[in-house]
Amino acid sequence: MISTSVLGALRVAATLTHGLPGLRCRVRADGRALVEVGGADAPAWPTSGQEHDHAVACSPCGFRAAVADAHLRHGQGERLQLLDLPTDTQPAIDIGTPPGGAARPGGMYRVPLGGRWLWAFATTLDAETVHECCQQLLDEARFEIDVEMVGVRWDPATEVALVYAETTAPPGSLREADVIDLTEACLARVTAMELMLSVRTLTQADGDAGAGSGAASEAESSSGERGA
Repeated sequence: MISTSVLGALRVAATLTHGLPGLRCRVRADGRALVEVGGADAPAWPTSGQEHDHAVACSPCGFRAAVADAHLRHGQGERLQLLDLPTDTQPAIDIGTPPGGAARPGGMYRVPLGGRWLWAFATTLDAETVHECCQQLLDEARFEIDVEMVGVRWDPATEVALVYAETTAPPGSLREADVIDLTEACLARVTAMELMLSVRTLTQADGDAGAGSGAASEAESSSGERGA
């Protein structure tokens, strides 16, 4: 069965490859490539011993549609399997950038856009939470650094938010460094929120488990007393 975490990573990858022109994606496991996503002119992936002969080739639009459908069915309680993989397999997801593109730690990517450049990252946090994390930084950036457009774009199909900054600042310039700083600041806030919500979910789950255990112990105690 596809785990929630794996499906979340697929949702992010699908949103990125669909929203950032030229970005490509590869899903691999057990020493072989399973799915390769990209346009017809996308650079080939390095082989490095991977088996590519049977990889499913998919367009960004097709990949997004397939992942969105899986996300919907998963939310309805259906147990899904990724191709022919065993249920405990954890596939790796690679993101590749086009010529003139770049990748930075944390899942930030740059793609060229007709004389401009687009920096972006994606998150499975809901749109309202992402706006709360980033909107002040994005609003201030419009007046302080070289950006054409900044914002949060919600994908209703994958339920993933894309945070982006579009600039005319050329790669490697000081002006681009400002855009990178902005995007990294937004990413840091979003990552902190993701971590906080994860801890809260785990704490709540532990509390519910403890309450259930306590209730069971009390029931067993009462039963013992009656039995006596």
